[in-house]
Amino acid sequence: MEHLQCASSCAESHGFSVSEEAGRPLVEIQEGKTTIIEGRITGTPKESPNPPNPSGQCPICRWNLKHKYSYEDVLLLSQFIRPHGGMLPRSITGLCQEEHRKIEECVKMAHRAGLLPNHRPKLPEGFVPKTKPRLNRYLTRWSPRSVKPIYNKGHRWNKTGAAQPGAESCSHEDLAGRA
Repeated sequence: MEHLQCASSCAESHGFSVSEEAGRPLVEIQEGKTTIIEGRITGTPKESPNPPNPSGQCPICRWNLKHKYSYEDVLLLSQFIRPHGGMLPRSITGLCQEEHRKIEECVKMAHRAGLLPNHRPKLPEGFVPKTKPRLNRYLTRWSPRSVKPIYNKGHRWNKTGAAQPGAESCSHEDLAGRA
């Protein structure tokens, strides 16, 4: 106990804060001319937080991240890729088929944008890779200027538009009555 009191007075004089609520009281140990100040962990570790949607099919659905990520979320994407840059299989990641496809496309977009420079295959020393021709990307599912991928399925001419919140369907009689 005297070590703890000594540690708190020593810590306060050095500008440290002693908070036992944080679970790490400071302990000072003196060995000759050496003073060691340690933070000892006490108490039980906190349990992991519960997801907002525990009945979700995959981790993305469980944490309600379905349309909230893009190719710029490198920390999220790096959880689903191998060190050389390839995707981990669905059996390991636990993603549903739809989210696995979206994550895979976002990883490709992040690679193209240069956001994952550390996730490249290791090349032999002195090896200079051959330059790849830059192909025109006309018929892709992803708009080149968009930040987020296009989530709707199907061809452009076959998609049904979402209903506008303020727009109601009007009949020909309504139009004739307004004129």
